[in-house]
Amino acid sequence: MHRRLNLTLLFALTLLSGCSVLQGGELYAPETFGLVPVAPNVYIERDADDRTKAILSDAAVRAHAAITHTFGDAQAAPVINACVTERCFWSFGGRGEFAKVYGKRILLSPRALNWHFIAHEWSHAEMSTRLNVFAWKRMPQWFDDGLAVTVSEAPEHSEQHWRFLVESNIPRPGPDELHSLKSLGQWLDAVRRYSDNKNIERRARGEQEIHSVYAAAGHEVRPWLVAAGTPGLLALIQRLNDGETFERAYDAGSPKLREPSRVAPLP
Repeated sequence: MHRRLNLTLLFALTLLSGCSVLQGGELYAPETFGLVPVAPNVYIERDADDRTKAILSDAAVRAHAAITHTFGDAQAAPVINACVTERCFWSFGGRGEFAKVYGKRILLSPRALNWHFIAHEWSHAEMSTRLNVFAWKRMPQWFDDGLAVTVSEAPEHSEQHWRFLVESNIPRPGPDELHSLKSLGQWLDAVRRYSDNKNIERRARGEQEIHSVYAAAGHEVRPWLVAAGTPGLLALIQRLNDGETFERAYDAGSPKLREPSRVAPLP
């Protein structure tokens, strides 16, 4: 559930990244590899039933609304590819995640057929579309995923889940540690360190899921976005494209430095 590869890098990185990226390249010809269209830019595994196709189509519309609500419009126009079997998900490079994004190709597992997961991955695609390559490299992973968590409104990453972590005294990153998670590698190390990657096992045992790292990122970004609003988010993107450091661009829209400019509630 983190930003991935743009098209120009996809096949070049195959040599370094292994079969997952190569298999993800198959999403550029989804109908050749067992998917069928259900709506513009929306594909699903061929054997999906009509009800599942309708759910996916509606979820894509809802995710688009969430993106336009946050960014003002949707520039990425990602292609959504959904699997209804784990075998399909693995065939496209899925390796235990709920969802992935390869550039502008979103891949959903059978466990991720809702608007929350689509909006999360779409947020990553939207950000990478709007940033030039140099700005994209300066975008820290904690903010990219914190924004995706905020846009997607997934219950497992919500303020309610954050309160559960706090009240239960479950380990979670503090602000300083969170802000240190700038690279994808650092982010994934934290996900493993706080055992966010163990929820499939927890679910199988009937235990409460724990999403410490993602919930911490959402808890940080959510009030920032409320204060900055869509104009502040777009200004941050422009500042990064103009060569400014992320820290300066982020502080310019910080609730500590600005009067709140609230994003209207999503209908």
